[in-house]
Amino acid sequence: MLACLSETYNTRSIIGLCVVFLLFCIIGLLLGTKTIQHFRQLLLLCSLIYFGFMVGGCFCILFFFQGFILFIAGNSAYWLSFVVVITILVLTSIFGAIWCGWLCWLGALQDFIYKKNKWNLLKTKKAQKILRYIQIVAFVALVVWVLFAQRPVLCSYDPFISIFRLRIFNWVGYITVPLVLVSSLLIHRPFCRMLCPIGVMVRGVKKVVCLK
Repeated sequence: MLACLSETYNTRSIIGLCVVFLLFCIIGLLLGTKTIQHFRQLLLLCSLIYFGFMVGGCFCILFFFQGFILFIAGNSAYWLSFVVVITILVLTSIFGAIWCGWLCWLGALQDFIYKKNKWNLLKTKKAQKILRYIQIVAFVALVVWVLFAQRPVLCSYDPFISIFRLRIFNWVGYITVPLVLVSSLLIHRPFCRMLCPIGVMVRGVKKVVCLK
């Protein structure tokens, strides 16, 4: 069983997350300046190297989302996951979607793999509408799955963990890992645009903020 399935949070993880959220605030305050724009790729690269390959992808945003659902369902062991998700949503409502665009190591991996091409894959209005529906369905399915299993079930099948740890853990990985790598090469952030549950919540927060 993967280490990230544990609900125990070590000191290094908590300190790392505090640093990330501090950067979130700093970026948000400086977002209107030209200087900060030059650091976006560097921040994504540092996030990818440390939280991705050095830490092994854990804890990732998918784990935190699952822990968030479990905490709401009554499992207090996942308190940090709840705090992380709420913090992301609150800071997003204040500063914008900086987590996704500047700090998330899953997004960073897809960014660095992607190569611009002449195909307009998933760029049409119809395609964007379909993507939103897919993301909502995936969101609901994951919530139901986690509530039924009462544990972070997705961690055992997460292709990003296999990529970061340079090891495929089960037969599902032999399908999902190549799928993530190839799709990321052809499409800009396919996972974020189709399957990321936090993306659904962040988009919801942005809509609420825009209505005010």
